[in-house]
Parts: sequence; C-alpha cells; structure tokens
Amino acid sequence: MPPVEGWHFSFLLLENGLNSNPYNRYRICLSIQKILFMKRVFLVFLFTALFFVDSIAQDRLNDYKRAKTLIGYGNYDEAMDILKPYMERSQYGMLSNYANYHYAHAAYQSQQYGLASATLQSIADQKSWDKSEDAKYLLALSYFQEGKNKEALETINMITNSSLKREAENASFEFLRDAPLDFLLGNAKKYNENAGYRLALKSQLDRKTILSSNERTVHSELSKASDFADGLQGEKNGDVLEIALLLPFNYSGGSGVRNLSSGNFVFELYQGILLGVEELEKSGIKVNMKTFDTARDEEKIKSILVDPFMRQADVIIGPVYPEEVEIVMNFAENSKIPFINPLSNVDDKLQGLEFAYLFRPSVNAMADGVVDFARKNINGKKIALAYSSSTRDEQLAKQVQETATKFSFEIVKSEKVTGRSLIDFFREIDLTNTSGSQADLVVLLADDPNIASSALGFLESQNVSVPILVMDTWLYFSFANYEMLQSENFYFIGNNALRLGGDKVTSFREKYFNEYTAYPTFNSHLGYELTQWLGSVVNSAEGYDFRTNLDKKGFWEGNISYGLDFKNSSSNRYVPVLKLENGKLEIK
Repeated sequence: MPPVEGWHFSFLLLENGLNSNPYNRYRICLSIQKILFMKRVFLVFLFTALFFVDSIAQDRLNDYKRAKTLIGYGNYDEAMDILKPYMERSQYGMLSNYANYHYAHAAYQSQQYGLASATLQSIADQKSWDKSEDAKYLLALSYFQEGKNKEALETINMITNSSLKREAENASFEFLRDAPLDFLLGNAKKYNENAGYRLALKSQLDRKTILSSNERTVHSELSKASDFADGLQGEKNGDVLEIALLLPFNYSGGSGVRNLSSGNFVFELYQGILLGVEELEKSGIKVNMKTFDTARDEEKIKSILVDPFMRQADVIIGPVYPEEVEIVMNFAENSKIPFINPLSNVDDKLQGLEFAYLFRPSVNAMADGVVDFARKNINGKKIALAYSSSTRDEQLAKQVQETATKFSFEIVKSEKVTGRSLIDFFREIDLTNTSGSQADLVVLLADDPNIASSALGFLESQNVSVPILVMDTWLYFSFANYEMLQSENFYFIGNNALRLGGDKVTSFREKYFNEYTAYPTFNSHLGYELTQWLGSVVNSAEGYDFRTNLDKKGFWEGNISYGLDFKNSSSNRYVPVLKLENGKLEIK
C-alpha cells in the first residue's frame, strides 16, 4: 500500500463521518490506494512520454547540427538532404530560417548558384531575423555567380551591417573587374557608393590606352578620390591568429571528406595541421582557422576568394597544385596577406612577390646545402648527378650543377633516371669498381620510391665506399629500414627534416595515434610543424607583421624538425645534411 500521511487520512475519515465504522474505513483505504496507484501510473506514463518526446526532439536537433558539420567537411549534398525537412516554417518556425540559410550556403559551395539565390530570397528581407544581413550578402554573391550583376548590386545596397557591407564591396571588385566596361560606365552614378564597383571601373580604365572624353572625366574623378578603396581590406582581430586553409582534398574528383582514402596526402597534411592548431590553443594562443576545399577547380577557387574570411585572414596556407597556387598567390599579393605553400620546393613563380612563401627550402637553398656539404666533407672534386623527371628534381639538378661549378667541382655525369635505368647509371660511373669510381660524390635527387627501391636493392649486394647523397624522404620508405640505410654510405638532404627518435616526435606520434587511430605520415608531421612555426611567428604577444617577425626571429629551433630559418628569405634556408650513425641521425 502506498504510504499516506496520518493527518491526511484522518481528515478524510472525519469529512465523511465514517471514523467509527471499520468496514467503511477499509473501503476508504482501498479507494485511496487505488487513487494513489493511478496517480503514480499517470506520473510514470507522463515522464516516459516526455522522455521520448524530448529524445525525438533531441535526435532531430542532432540531425540539424550534423548537417552543419557536414557543410564544414564539404559534404554538401548530404547536408542539403538532411536540412530539407527543417526548412518548413509552419513546423519549425524561426529555425526554418537558419535551415534555409545553411541549405543555401551548401548549394552555393556546390556551385548551385540558382538554387542558392532562390532559397535566400524568402529569408533575406526578414528584418527581425538576426541573420538577414548575412543572407543578403550570400544572396549578392549568388547573383554575381549567376552573372546577374544588377541584382547583386541592388542587394548590396540593402545591406546595412558595416562589416558585411565592406565584404560585399570586396566581392563587387572581384566579380566586376572584368565586367563589360559599358555596363560599369552606364551604372557609375547609381552604384557610386560601392567602393569595389568604383575600383573595378578605375582598373578597367587604367588598362585602356585611349580614353573617350567621358571616360577621361570619370577616370579623373575616380583618381581624385584617393581613399575610395581604403575600405576594401577586412578587419583584423589582434587577439586571434586567423588562418585560411585552402587544400584540394578532392584532387582526383568526388566531394567532401567522407570517402577520402587513408592514402590521401592532402588529408594527411590536414590532420597534422588540425592537431597542431589544438596544441597552439592549449598553449594559450587563440586560433581561428577556416578550411576550404579547392577541389583543384579554378571556378571553385574564385568563389572561395570572395569569402569574407579571406580578407581578414592573417595568413593563407595552400593550395598545393601549380594552377591553384598562381590564382591564390596573386590574390594574397593584392590583399597583402602572407601566402604559404606547405609542400613545394619550387620557387620560380615567387620571384618579385612580397607576400608569397614556401614552408620548405627552395631549389636554390637545397642546391646551396648540397654544395656546402661537398665542400666540407668530400675529398675530391668529381660529382655524378642522377635525378627523377619531377619538376623539382630537374630544377634542383640544374642548380646543383651551376652552383658546384662555381666552386670548381666537375660534374662527371648528369642524367635523368628511372628505377630501371638507375642501375646502368651506377655502372657507367664505375660505382662498384674497387679500384675507384669516376665520382667522388653521387647525388641522387628523387622522392620516387621506385628509384629508391632500385638503388637499395642494387647497393645491398655491393661494397661501395663513395658517399651517396639522397633526399631525406628515403628515411620514411617502409622498405628502407635503418640498418640497411646505415650500412650503405648514404647521406640525407634535409627538406624540413624531422628529429626522428626525438622525444617530441614520439609524443606527437602518440597524440596523433590517439586522435586518428593511425600513425602519421611525413605530411602529417609537416602539417603539425607548420602550425607550431606559425604560432611562434605571429601571435598576440609578437604581433602580426609576418615579414618583420621572421627577420627578427632568425633561426627557429623547431618542435619536431631540426629547425627553420626564414631570415631575409621567402623559404626555409636551413638545409642540414644528415647521416645515420649508431642508429641515430647526426648532422654532418
């Protein structure tokens, strides 16, 4: 029987005049038990019902949050499918506005510009909604992408938020710089308040050699307004390191990151960068990083460059492919934002640029490192050069030859090789001749595992005393164990070389495994070290003048690498040459 407080029970008996009848008391007790039991059942049912209603609501909210996460990962189609139910205002009220906005954002990112603009039209004019200004900005971008320049400019005129207005004017310049001159001249008065419009018009007039009288008048008025483009730069946050990360995750097709294979070198680099950012934040450095998938697509890159974040970033990392790099590099130069290529050694496109950097040593720096090693460690003046067909290796071989000649070295042979032809190269220079090789030093420039495998297979059965200088990549090939590399006379050219076996490298590998349940590749290490270096160069304590801070810092000891040196340089000047001795790498 459920417990009933004594005073309450007695009060019921007295109210019904039944206190003296035992049978009536029994009946009342049964009635009270029944009432209390039913009440208990009802409360249990109500609690259970509320629990399931809340669980269903929570599941639905989790789906909505998941859709936003998928957009961040680049899984736009899947995100749009999940968001569709939430776009019904009659069912979801104000949440439907946000769902429509994120749906339009995903459509824009997947280059469905007509769908994006159609979705945004219904929410952009809702003044009481706190994201209406953002919706107008995205609507303007969508119109621009569709070639509807007038609609875009009219939408920009309706934006009242000063920060978004400035970003919309940035976009106006990017989209109108190559628009028909007649259109720009014909609408100059109507859109005169738009600084990006005015700058686009002036840049076109600047390119003309002969101007009409009307064009000269307009050009003169624009030239007098010397401050008209001052607002085209984004606002910088002095307390936060803001990084724009542009990487071609889907360089071979597809979309998003869901189906990226474990061997995707870009994704491996990205995972290292993510872990590096986490470490910076743990150390007290505030970081805001926004990631974009360039998909190795020129149109996609152009749409990324009009994102507001691109104007306020302190640094741009990536992309990596030459055709992408050139577009982003030019944007960075015009916007005065440091751009860093995280993987390349090829610097021929960087010449004359103030804001473009290589995270790794340039071809020239590596050639200097090779020749410096030869001068200090080799008895003799004869060098044999073998190199792969990659752009980096061909340029490096040529530069080594030029630099070595300046110091009176003789290049006895220089040849492009493959895995098969390398053996012939070794024989032609008498590398295995016990009475003496034609070369005092062999320089083998290749990251190709086929070439490395061929070289190791051949040399394992030979007794070679001539030093062989190879890329430090060979240290990471699974088929090349330390015992094999140490037994041969190999030296390794440091290309942002890692302190293998060091405590910090071991710690990083453990953290990486705990995070991703896989061991890091070299690119993962490189991404991690890149963010550690960035955090040491630009932060709230040191300031955000990238070039000044690099020169002031000079040589950086490195976290998991042997160090970096960007003093008076747009690439890492530090190129140590390493050798395995007693199972450990030593700098020679």
